[in-house]
Amino acid sequence: MNNAKRWIGAFQGLFGMALQTVTWSFCLVLLTTWASTAFGEDSEGDLPYIAVTEMISTVDSGQWQDYKNSKAANFQTMLETQLTKINRFRIMERNRVDQVLGEQLLQESFSSDGTILNVAGVDYIVYGSITKFGSTNKVVAIGSVRTERASTTFGVDIKVVDARTGEIRIAESVEETVVTGKGMATRGMTHVDTASDPLADVQRAAARKTAALITGSIFPVRVVAIDDGAIYLNFGEAMLQTGDILDVVREGKAFVDPDTGRSLGATRSKVAKIKVVDTSSEFSTAELVSGEVPQKLDIAVFVGNAATQSQPEQRKRKGRAI
Repeated sequence: MNNAKRWIGAFQGLFGMALQTVTWSFCLVLLTTWASTAFGEDSEGDLPYIAVTEMISTVDSGQWQDYKNSKAANFQTMLETQLTKINRFRIMERNRVDQVLGEQLLQESFSSDGTILNVAGVDYIVYGSITKFGSTNKVVAIGSVRTERASTTFGVDIKVVDARTGEIRIAESVEETVVTGKGMATRGMTHVDTASDPLADVQRAAARKTAALITGSIFPVRVVAIDDGAIYLNFGEAMLQTGDILDVVREGKAFVDPDTGRSLGATRSKVAKIKVVDTSSEFSTAELVSGEVPQKLDIAVFVGNAATQSQPEQRKRKGRAI
């Protein structure tokens, strides 16, 4: 009898210790969850899923006299890479995209009977077409001096569809031109500098601009802090580059269409112009160029890059203009 009591007492002690351990573990989980929420740590699962579908090209030609191959699959891969680096979306794996779109067709999502689009596992669908691809050469020759400059242009029409409603949220044309070669020749000297893969260079630049357009439409570039004259923005090197010029705007009164109930946006007043002076993986630092000091949560709109906007200063000519 005494042995039985001892065994029961030992069992109760072990059970009590186990229950205490489970209780403390549960409290620790709750505390960790609360801390993550309190200090603003975003869960990766909260990021929207985006699917980049196969890009098509309307400019390719197989004829030998005007052969042209814009390599649409390369651009799709570059766009996926750039969207991943920006870290505002979760990219759906390419082998899952066809499966999701197949489910969409089975649901007759685009029928006219009022069916609501319901594509499981994805929030936005990106598709588009390459609509421009070509190169230009500019030659200047004076006597024995000859200069030449080559550039490649790449353009794409992109659309972003809300997978829940089937509505096109973004429809834009993106065009990028990159200098891919330059050279000069005189009577006794020749110098030529050309890019090894000009198409890849211009596609990479276009993918960067396209990803910035998509991301900025959903997650605007905002001022997150101002410290000792430095202005901090919520995007890093995947979105912004050193030398980028941005207009800082402040949103005012919002408007709604009285007939459709659709949001028309809000008034925006320009308060400053800033220039990016440093970038990291998660944020960028800018300096004030003109205007007043921005406030936290002001929106920054890309204008251009100082390197591409600057023009060499020319001497002033005397006399009357002719």
